[in-house]
Amino acid sequence: MTARDRILTRIRRAAAGQRPPEPQRLKPSIARTEGAAAVDQFIAKAQAQDTTVTRLSSIDDLPAALADELRKRNLPAAIRTGSDPIFDRDWGTIERSTGPGRIEEPATLTRAELGLAETGALALSSGPDNPVTLNFLGETHFAVIDASTIVGGFEDLWARWRELGLNPRTLNLISGPSRSADIGQTLQLGAHGPVALHIFIVGASEPLP
Repeated sequence: MTARDRILTRIRRAAAGQRPPEPQRLKPSIARTEGAAAVDQFIAKAQAQDTTVTRLSSIDDLPAALADELRKRNLPAAIRTGSDPIFDRDWGTIERSTGPGRIEEPATLTRAELGLAETGALALSSGPDNPVTLNFLGETHFAVIDASTIVGGFEDLWARWRELGLNPRTLNLISGPSRSADIGQTLQLGAHGPVALHIFIVGASEPLP
Protein backbone atom coordinates (compact mmCIF):
# COMPACT_ATOMS: atom_id res chain seq x y z
CA MET A 1 0.00 0.00 0.00
CA THR A 2 1.37 3.39 -0.99
CA ALA A 3 1.47 6.43 1.29
CA ARG A 4 -1.38 7.92 -0.78
CA ASP A 5 -3.49 4.79 -0.26
CA ARG A 6 -2.87 4.85 3.50
CA ILE A 7 -3.92 8.49 3.73
CA LEU A 8 -7.08 7.92 1.69
CA THR A 9 -7.96 4.85 3.78
CA ARG A 10 -7.69 6.89 6.98
CA ILE A 11 -9.88 9.62 5.48
CA ARG A 12 -12.53 7.09 4.46
CA ARG A 13 -12.54 5.52 7.93
CA ALA A 14 -12.84 8.91 9.58
CA ALA A 15 -15.72 9.85 7.28
CA ALA A 16 -17.45 6.59 8.16
CA GLY A 17 -16.92 7.15 11.87
CA GLN A 18 -14.40 4.34 12.14
CA ARG A 19 -11.29 4.82 14.23
CA PRO A 20 -8.09 3.30 12.83
CA PRO A 21 -6.67 0.41 14.84
CA GLU A 22 -4.37 1.46 17.63
CA PRO A 23 -0.72 0.90 16.72
CA GLN A 24 1.02 -1.81 18.68
CA ARG A 25 3.70 -0.37 20.96
CA LEU A 26 6.30 -2.28 22.90
CA LYS A 27 6.27 -0.91 26.44
CA PRO A 28 9.60 -1.01 28.27
CA SER A 29 9.70 -3.06 31.46
CA ILE A 30 9.88 0.12 33.56
CA ALA A 31 6.40 1.05 32.27
CA ARG A 32 4.73 -2.31 32.95
CA THR A 33 4.43 -2.18 36.74
CA GLU A 34 1.01 -2.34 38.37
CA GLY A 35 -0.56 -2.11 41.82
CA ALA A 36 1.80 -2.08 44.80
CA ALA A 37 4.85 -2.48 42.55
CA ALA A 38 3.86 0.67 40.64
CA VAL A 39 3.52 2.62 43.91
CA ASP A 40 6.94 1.45 45.12
CA GLN A 41 8.53 2.37 41.80
CA PHE A 42 6.79 5.76 41.80
CA ILE A 43 8.21 6.52 45.27
CA ALA A 44 11.73 5.47 44.26
CA LYS A 45 11.65 7.61 41.12
CA ALA A 46 10.22 10.60 42.99
CA GLN A 47 12.80 10.40 45.78
CA ALA A 48 15.60 10.23 43.20
CA GLN A 49 14.46 13.69 42.08
CA ASP A 50 14.66 15.27 45.56
CA THR A 51 10.97 14.72 46.31
CA THR A 52 10.01 13.60 49.80
CA VAL A 53 7.13 11.19 50.37
CA THR A 54 4.78 10.20 53.20
CA ARG A 55 2.46 7.20 53.06
CA LEU A 56 -0.96 7.65 54.71
CA SER A 57 -3.49 4.94 55.44
CA SER A 58 -6.43 7.35 55.12
CA ILE A 59 -7.16 10.86 53.85
CA ASP A 60 -8.26 11.64 57.42
CA ASP A 61 -4.58 11.41 58.43
CA LEU A 62 -3.63 14.28 56.12
CA PRO A 63 -4.04 17.26 58.53
CA ALA A 64 -1.80 15.74 61.22
CA ALA A 65 0.80 14.61 58.66
CA LEU A 66 0.81 18.03 57.01
CA ALA A 67 1.17 19.79 60.38
CA ASP A 68 4.17 17.57 61.15
CA GLU A 69 5.83 18.39 57.81
CA LEU A 70 5.25 22.13 58.27
CA ARG A 71 6.91 21.98 61.71
CA LYS A 72 9.89 20.00 60.44
CA ARG A 73 10.44 22.56 57.66
CA ASN A 74 10.05 25.55 60.02
CA LEU A 75 7.10 26.77 57.98
CA PRO A 76 4.07 28.62 59.38
CA ALA A 77 1.05 26.51 60.29
CA ALA A 78 -0.79 27.72 57.19
CA ILE A 79 -1.69 26.19 53.85
CA ARG A 80 -3.38 27.43 50.67
CA THR A 81 -5.56 25.10 48.61
CA GLY A 82 -8.17 25.22 45.90
CA SER A 83 -11.81 24.29 46.43
CA ASP A 84 -11.31 20.52 46.05
CA PRO A 85 -13.87 18.80 48.35
CA ILE A 86 -11.20 16.51 49.86
CA PHE A 87 -9.72 19.59 51.56
CA ASP A 88 -12.99 20.49 53.31
CA ARG A 89 -12.09 19.05 56.70
CA ASP A 90 -10.90 20.00 60.19
CA TRP A 91 -7.30 21.19 59.86
CA GLY A 92 -6.69 21.56 63.57
CA THR A 93 -3.96 24.12 64.20
CA ILE A 94 -3.36 24.75 60.48
CA GLU A 95 -4.85 27.90 59.01
CA ARG A 96 -6.27 27.11 55.57
CA SER A 97 -6.96 29.70 52.88
CA THR A 98 -8.40 29.00 49.42
CA GLY A 99 -7.89 30.46 45.98
CA PRO A 100 -5.20 30.82 43.31
CA GLY A 101 -1.54 30.64 44.24
CA ARG A 102 0.25 33.75 45.46
CA ILE A 103 3.95 34.51 45.10
CA GLU A 104 4.39 35.09 48.83
CA GLU A 105 2.79 31.75 49.84
CA PRO A 106 5.04 29.63 52.11
CA ALA A 107 3.17 26.39 51.35
CA THR A 108 0.48 25.15 48.97
CA LEU A 109 -1.47 21.90 48.75
CA THR A 110 -2.98 20.37 45.63
CA ARG A 111 -4.49 17.06 44.57
CA ALA A 112 -2.89 15.09 41.75
CA GLU A 113 -5.23 13.15 39.48
CA LEU A 114 -2.66 10.51 38.53
CA GLY A 115 0.89 9.43 39.24
CA LEU A 116 3.36 7.95 36.77
CA ALA A 117 5.55 5.13 38.06
CA GLU A 118 7.74 5.27 34.96
CA THR A 119 9.14 8.69 35.92
CA GLY A 120 7.82 9.55 39.39
CA ALA A 121 5.78 12.41 37.93
CA LEU A 122 2.46 13.79 39.16
CA ALA A 123 -0.32 14.60 36.68
CA LEU A 124 -2.24 17.66 37.86
CA SER A 125 -5.40 19.00 36.24
CA SER A 126 -6.08 22.73 36.34
CA GLY A 127 -9.36 24.25 37.51
CA PRO A 128 -10.95 25.93 40.55
CA ASP A 129 -10.60 22.74 42.61
CA ASN A 130 -6.82 22.85 42.14
CA PRO A 131 -5.68 26.13 40.52
CA VAL A 132 -2.56 25.61 38.43
CA THR A 133 -0.81 28.53 40.15
CA LEU A 134 -0.74 26.56 43.41
CA ASN A 135 1.71 24.16 41.73
CA PHE A 136 4.30 26.86 41.08
CA LEU A 137 3.95 29.92 43.29
CA GLY A 138 4.41 28.49 46.78
CA GLU A 139 7.82 28.04 48.36
CA THR A 140 6.95 24.46 49.27
CA HIS A 141 4.46 22.44 47.24
CA PHE A 142 2.56 19.63 48.97
CA ALA A 143 0.55 17.24 46.83
CA VAL A 144 -1.81 14.41 47.75
CA ILE A 145 -2.50 11.42 45.53
CA ASP A 146 -4.44 8.20 45.96
CA ALA A 147 -2.27 5.10 45.61
CA SER A 148 -4.89 3.52 43.34
CA THR A 149 -4.33 6.25 40.73
CA ILE A 150 -0.61 5.55 40.25
CA VAL A 151 -0.15 3.85 36.87
CA GLY A 152 2.84 2.22 35.21
CA GLY A 153 3.69 3.97 31.95
CA PHE A 154 2.66 6.90 29.78
CA GLU A 155 0.30 4.69 27.79
CA ASP A 156 -1.57 3.80 30.97
CA LEU A 157 -1.63 7.42 32.09
CA TRP A 158 -3.31 8.70 28.91
CA ALA A 159 -5.74 5.76 28.86
CA ARG A 160 -6.77 6.47 32.49
CA TRP A 161 -6.99 10.20 31.76
CA ARG A 162 -9.49 9.52 28.98
CA GLU A 163 -11.46 7.14 31.22
CA LEU A 164 -11.80 9.89 33.81
CA GLY A 165 -13.18 12.21 31.15
CA LEU A 166 -10.85 15.02 32.17
CA ASN A 167 -10.64 17.99 29.81
CA PRO A 168 -8.82 20.79 31.68
CA ARG A 169 -7.30 23.86 30.13
CA THR A 170 -3.91 22.77 31.48
CA LEU A 171 -2.32 19.45 32.40
CA ASN A 172 0.95 19.65 34.32
CA LEU A 173 3.36 16.74 34.72
CA ILE A 174 5.56 17.59 37.69
CA SER A 175 8.68 15.65 38.69
CA GLY A 176 10.43 16.99 41.77
CA PRO A 177 10.98 20.58 42.86
CA SER A 178 11.97 23.31 40.43
CA ARG A 179 15.64 23.23 39.47
CA SER A 180 18.15 24.76 37.10
CA ALA A 181 21.88 24.48 36.33
CA ASP A 182 22.00 27.35 33.86
CA ILE A 183 24.40 29.44 35.96
CA GLY A 184 27.86 27.95 36.37
CA GLN A 185 26.50 24.43 35.79
CA THR A 186 25.61 24.29 39.50
CA LEU A 187 22.24 22.72 40.31
CA GLN A 188 19.95 25.13 42.15
CA LEU A 189 16.60 24.02 43.58
CA GLY A 190 13.68 26.43 43.46
CA ALA A 191 15.01 28.29 40.43
CA HIS A 192 11.65 28.72 38.70
CA GLY A 193 9.14 27.51 41.29
CA PRO A 194 8.87 25.62 44.59
CA VAL A 195 12.11 24.82 46.36
CA ALA A 196 10.60 21.59 47.72
CA LEU A 197 7.95 19.04 46.73
CA HIS A 198 6.40 16.64 49.23
CA ILE A 199 3.87 13.98 48.23
CA PHE A 200 1.31 12.38 50.52
CA ILE A 201 0.29 9.01 49.09
CA VAL A 202 -3.03 7.80 50.46
CA GLY A 203 -3.05 4.03 50.49
CA ALA A 204 -6.76 3.61 51.23
CA SER A 205 -8.50 0.60 49.74
CA GLU A 206 -11.01 2.87 48.01
CA PRO A 207 -10.26 5.86 45.76
CA LEU A 208 -10.63 9.37 47.13
CA PRO A 209 -14.14 10.84 46.73
